[in-house]
Amino acid sequence: MYIKTISKIFPWVVVLVLVGLLWFSRLGKHTPEKLTVENTTILQEVEALGKLELVKYRFQEVIEAEQIAERYLDLGYFYIPGGQDQKAVYIATGEAVACVDLQKIAPADFNITADTIFISMPAPELCYYKIDLEKSRFYDLETSKNKKKAKEFIDEIYTKAEKQIKIAALESGILQDAEGLSNQIVAPFLEKVSGRPVILTYKKHAKINLD
Repeated sequence: MYIKTISKIFPWVVVLVLVGLLWFSRLGKHTPEKLTVENTTILQEVEALGKLELVKYRFQEVIEAEQIAERYLDLGYFYIPGGQDQKAVYIATGEAVACVDLQKIAPADFNITADTIFISMPAPELCYYKIDLEKSRFYDLETSKNKKKAKEFIDEIYTKAEKQIKIAALESGILQDAEGLSNQIVAPFLEKVSGRPVILTYKKHAKINLD
């Protein structure tokens, strides 16, 4: 009788032992799944933002240009003109915008600890600079009757004006301002997504090309 009772109970005892061993074995493992998920979530949010424009500078500048036509038999007080001289005064209004390209952030740029997220951010960059043609004007414009030369002269003035906007923005510290604003805008956003404090550091600026 006892043997029959034991034979009926024994399979259930084995099952309970196996379940207990499986349960204890799971308790012994440590897999930070939550951290991995949060990391992925933040990265997806960052990639969705793309280039984040942070600061815009507006400029107005005066461009004075003069192009002397070719001269023949130029003796200073006497010469034979080979064309028409050209000159212009251009009042240019333009803008420059600095941003952070969040798509450049890779998983390796994240360092997640128990209570804080550290992110190595790409250096702020000059997204674009341009002239507002509607708000810019030519004054005292004299161009050649040769349409090709007149067009080349005016195009050169536009190019010079845009270059001056770029130089003025960089020399005025637009990239440094963008870095400061990034801390005020990006960090709070990522803290809201992750539920943790976020500390941002920035990679060094590449050598600025003013050409």
